[in-house]
Amino acid sequence: MKYTASFTITEYNLKNKLFSVGVADNGIIKNVGQFSEGMTKEENTALLSIVQKNARTEDKVILVEPGICVELEFASFQNEKIIQPVFVQFLFQKSWQECTYEQLLQNIGLDKLSITNPDKPLFPANNIRKIDFINYLTLAEEKILPFLQNRLLTVIRFPHGLFGESFYQKQCPDYAPAFVETSWKEDINYIICNNKQTLFWLGNQLAFEFHIPFETVLSDGMPSEIVFDLDPPSRDHFFMAIKAAQILKQVLDGLKLISFIKISGNKGIQVYIPLPEKTYTYEEARIFTEFIANYMITIEPELFTIERLKKNRHNRLYIDYIQHSEGKTIIAPYSVRGNEGGYVACPIFWEELTNNLSPKAFTMKSVSERLKNGEDPFQSYFATKEKQSLKEVLPFIQSNHT
Repeated sequence: MKYTASFTITEYNLKNKLFSVGVADNGIIKNVGQFSEGMTKEENTALLSIVQKNARTEDKVILVEPGICVELEFASFQNEKIIQPVFVQFLFQKSWQECTYEQLLQNIGLDKLSITNPDKPLFPANNIRKIDFINYLTLAEEKILPFLQNRLLTVIRFPHGLFGESFYQKQCPDYAPAFVETSWKEDINYIICNNKQTLFWLGNQLAFEFHIPFETVLSDGMPSEIVFDLDPPSRDHFFMAIKAAQILKQVLDGLKLISFIKISGNKGIQVYIPLPEKTYTYEEARIFTEFIANYMITIEPELFTIERLKKNRHNRLYIDYIQHSEGKTIIAPYSVRGNEGGYVACPIFWEELTNNLSPKAFTMKSVSERLKNGEDPFQSYFATKEKQSLKEVLPFIQSNHT
């Protein structure tokens, strides 16, 4: 996906031959990137001629007064910089005051939705502002949206970031824009985040956490995946989650089931088994998950438990299979968490599951880098669904199930 916006030329670097561009933010020019690609030789010569006539030079940099406006195409907007900008055209009829920061934000796909208070601080520990959160969503949108598709959404909103209280929201508010899709279940009109406009509208309202059910509105009440939630007593006990995931991977491989792994963004790990749509009931899935959970406890009874009451777990990791049921939810892949580090519920490759893995490594900044580098451990997730089968596993489990 490509974006376009208008900018004013601010500098020309005589060393690297790049033009710097900026946007107007409350009357002040904010530099947001450099470009050289896209211009013809004639356009480049003409621009250089104009720049050199109307500027001053300082330390191999020609400083340009606001006034020369251009349209650029770019891949994304990250850390207050446009990525991979390419020249499109001169904007001779446009003033530099029209090349605003607001239009830049709007043009990254928000469809008339402006970002309010972009500099609002959200996470004090690492100086994350609202615009940083929106930038993260911009980069993650193509990865997170397939998991939100056609699912009744529950969000946790943080109107004041970590500086104030948070609250759960299920009901779609009356003021929601027309592009927000909804679906009724019982007496709640849930939001369904089927498009990027809804994603950014929620982001603008500081919905950090996106929690989704295991079924879609099209799956006739049947699960679209099985998820094991491996929940250690604390982040300091993350090694237990690593151990549990390693054992679970071996078990699932032995059953010829393809699995995917995700850091929860908090203190645990979640292991996914995508399922073919409308094939298995929650009851069948429960027989499978309960059997696997109990089997894992026989392997490491001192480390793992299925005890629901925390006081009775005695510092053991909780293998949560009870939560996998209709209407229950789990944090969506690539969702930010509302904790002190703004950590991300990040998919990883199984090869990354080493004993020195830390959940604190998955911040908005580090996950953004993973996304920019094209890393997508869940790339084959949906294509895998039709390859999965429990038809040989379930009869064996049912015959031995008590």
